[in-house]
Amino acid sequence: MAATPQPAWIRLVADDPIWREQCHLALIQEGFRVDQQPAPQQLKDLLSAPLVGERPVLWVVNLPSERHDLVATLALLQRWRRRDLLTPLLLLADAATEEERVELLDTGADDVLVRPFGLRELVARCRAMLRRVRRMEQSVRLSQAGTVLEAGSLQLFREQCRVCVDGEEVNLTPREFRLLECFMLQPGRALSRDQLIEQVWGADYCGNNKSVDVHVLWLRRKLEQPGQPSLFITVRGIGYRFAAPPR
Repeated sequence: MAATPQPAWIRLVADDPIWREQCHLALIQEGFRVDQQPAPQQLKDLLSAPLVGERPVLWVVNLPSERHDLVATLALLQRWRRRDLLTPLLLLADAATEEERVELLDTGADDVLVRPFGLRELVARCRAMLRRVRRMEQSVRLSQAGTVLEAGSLQLFREQCRVCVDGEEVNLTPREFRLLECFMLQPGRALSRDQLIEQVWGADYCGNNKSVDVHVLWLRRKLEQPGQPSLFITVRGIGYRFAAPPR
């Protein structure tokens, strides 16, 4: 008899006990296993814990409103993201402007849910993010060959989630890593923004395709010489093409 699959484990971090319990109940009713944690008191210890054994498949972190606490929390999340590229992170925040939302995504978040929001939307976002994780895991299982992708001096180690240029490791966010992998798997092909959104963000993505432009800009800054675009070529009216240099 096949073993019953375990429910997805979500770690919910929030300082308001009443609101945290409401979110906890909503996610439990959806069938998730939820670990509640206050913030920011225990967040530092949680994020610095060794990456061994069973880990949450999704973090949901309610960011504090006070600027001082917000800056400290984001700094913790950035340090955590540098050592854990895979676990998806959903931030709940007061982010009124596009610039604020982009700043939060730049910390390594996979999605941002802006307050105020309903519990049904929170549950739907969690479901969508976990569907994307399952699709990515399935894609990795189906792709046994080609664990290292190379383009000139650029190397992408798929199993280790590492990227190197001339032997020097480059720090990428999980979304940047997946976008680069998508490009390197399809060199020379013109990919529209909508195609990239579907392949990297997933068909459930609720934002607009301008996120592609932002992430391509970040990849250019990290992987190309300033003012000399050579890897990510803009295809006018369509999107982008990855121009793999000769090895």
